[in-house]
Amino acid sequence: METRDLQTFLAVAASGSITKAAEMLGRPQPSVTRTIQELEQELGFHLLHRVGRRVQLSEEGVAFEQEARRLLMSFTELAARAKAIAAGKGRILQIAATSAIGTGLLPHALARLDEGQLPQETHVGQFQPSVVAQEVRAGRAEVGFSSLPLDTPGLQVLRLYSVPDVVALQADDPLVKLDVVPLTAFAGRRIVTMLDPMRFQRHIAEALAARGVETGPVIRTNVSYAALQMVREMAVPAVIDPVTAYGLSLPGVVIRPIDGAAPFRWGVIAPQGRPVRPLAMALIDAVEAAAREKIPGLEVLDPALAGTLIVGKSVPVAADDHVKDGLPA
Repeated sequence: METRDLQTFLAVAASGSITKAAEMLGRPQPSVTRTIQELEQELGFHLLHRVGRRVQLSEEGVAFEQEARRLLMSFTELAARAKAIAAGKGRILQIAATSAIGTGLLPHALARLDEGQLPQETHVGQFQPSVVAQEVRAGRAEVGFSSLPLDTPGLQVLRLYSVPDVVALQADDPLVKLDVVPLTAFAGRRIVTMLDPMRFQRHIAEALAARGVETGPVIRTNVSYAALQMVREMAVPAVIDPVTAYGLSLPGVVIRPIDGAAPFRWGVIAPQGRPVRPLAMALIDAVEAAAREKIPGLEVLDPALAGTLIVGKSVPVAADDHVKDGLPA
């Protein structure tokens, strides 16, 4: 399997057509067809199904497309690294983050670093939390910023944080008058929340159920920024992660902490047993500084606690085990 094979497959997947993929690649159509057939033979499963004049990915093809993109990105980054080393410009800084941290905090943190501190190239990839761990463990990212769970084999937790969950509200919503919004305030109201059944969505649903709160219709999205936009356009409360909520200040949207919900916990990971470069540590410090500035109620926890904290559960932490700054969780 060569990078050209992956490029060919991804071109077909993107265009939904062998003919269009051939045009994109500047190759004869029979050549593209042959490459796909040889790739399928090597993999041992069909990548495509023909539907009329077009093609669509098989179930196996959908799964392989994600891997193909990741592999091709790795090869591309390897070439870029080699060029940077040859030019005496050092290594690329590769960062993996969830969309919440990658959107809500990393831009603020990078802005804090002097231009001379950054290498010639910095790559910021946004992924699901489980993929962030995979990227760091595989060496495709030097550091990762992700929500719990973080205690993954092969990784070390460098920093750990906790923040009260929040609700985003239109500025004229009556709930804005409250310093802390109780979960009971959502009874019967249409709300927006996150679409991740094993993480944020689950612990919010459990907290509401524990208090016997039944909301009105629910809109779920997998992107917090979209939830913030819905607050502005639809005048509905959005229960979202505090990193995005405080990191992205949208006009007309007010953020309030929620009483009774488990805190949102997140941290920084790096490969186990591998020294972290001063550059990466400078970025981690900048992210923490940005979080302290942007996020009320931030708690800096002992990283050793990462393996004892359960996603979506409030676990008591001894006073000596963390430095508290702001509102209690």
